[in-house]
Amino acid sequence: MRTADTKAAFFTTQRSRLYFNYSQPKFKFHTSIQDLRVWGQYGQTSTSGSLNVFEAYVDANINEQFLVRMGRQKVELDNGRLFSAANWSQAARAHDGINFIFNNSNIHSELITSFNQTAERIFDTDFSPTTFTNYKLLNVHYLKAKLNEHFSLTTINAADSYQSKTNTNTLYTRGTSGGRLDFEKGNLYVTLSGYYQYGQLQTGNRISAYYFQPEIQLKTNKLTSRLGAEFVSGENSEKTSEFSKSFVPLYGVAWRFMGNMDYFTAFPTDVKNGGLFNPYLFFIYDLNKKVNLRSDFHLFYLSNKTKNDLGNTINPYLGFENDLSIHYKCNSFTMIDFGFSYMTAKKSMETLKAGNSNIIPVWSYVMITFKPELFSFKK
Repeated sequence: MRTADTKAAFFTTQRSRLYFNYSQPKFKFHTSIQDLRVWGQYGQTSTSGSLNVFEAYVDANINEQFLVRMGRQKVELDNGRLFSAANWSQAARAHDGINFIFNNSNIHSELITSFNQTAERIFDTDFSPTTFTNYKLLNVHYLKAKLNEHFSLTTINAADSYQSKTNTNTLYTRGTSGGRLDFEKGNLYVTLSGYYQYGQLQTGNRISAYYFQPEIQLKTNKLTSRLGAEFVSGENSEKTSEFSKSFVPLYGVAWRFMGNMDYFTAFPTDVKNGGLFNPYLFFIYDLNKKVNLRSDFHLFYLSNKTKNDLGNTINPYLGFENDLSIHYKCNSFTMIDFGFSYMTAKKSMETLKAGNSNIIPVWSYVMITFKPELFSFKK
């Protein structure tokens, strides 16, 4: 948070991404190359840069319903809470692995597996990167089934394994299982999702944590209203437990659910292991085919008793955030977004984020997106 001495920051960040697609019967190749930079980050004659491959994979179609995707790929499952490309971040997120995809009119299924190494080795499979943290082994199954005209069921079962920091032959595996039930009829949409986390963390500690999210959505003419809440379990600082009770939303996206100001993105660190309760109310109004207005309201509470540095239990209410945005679609390949957000924080927030809770933090952005198709060729 802000203090009396902090000054506003201002910068321009740019992501340039180039997509290539080639397809023929039963085969597709896709790659996307991106460059990320803050204007002024590199000198005028600099040979440094940030050019990298975001995605590079092939799709091998076994038949009309089943394909195998191999290579570096983004993983977008369900609403993105557990697995997302996190495109709000300039770098975004992709995984190296194999994805077995089955799809028909009633069922969509994905089975993803990944095994990571930092180099080609002759002996052993030591995976201990020093500049980033990542799993050594990942296995995920995603299923979405249309039960009938109004109901659908989604399940996600994931196991991510991290190598012990002291023994290269030891893997600690964390399991996450759960799903979502959807009901949709006319302009009404109701959903309930929940996940349970179990197994072991990279430290070797055992985990028993949970997450759930109810939401109701109603569309009336041009207005869409969404009322819901997220509950992320955490630790009670006044009690000791042999299990970690802090749920971690794996490799998903946070801002879509917990506010554009990104106060809560890294769990459990951002909430000091206390968990989070996030009731929210969203309004999206379609002014016309090109313009929509949006206002998101969030209340933030710690879900468990949490102590400050003096050892005192703090008030669970952390504050209120409001995100205002305008989306304008200029044409088929140009979009402009403007956003303004503010937070009214309470004293308890100082325990999590430091700074002065009496000063209202604000954040604003303008985002211009150009996404034209440069060329297309067909035989």
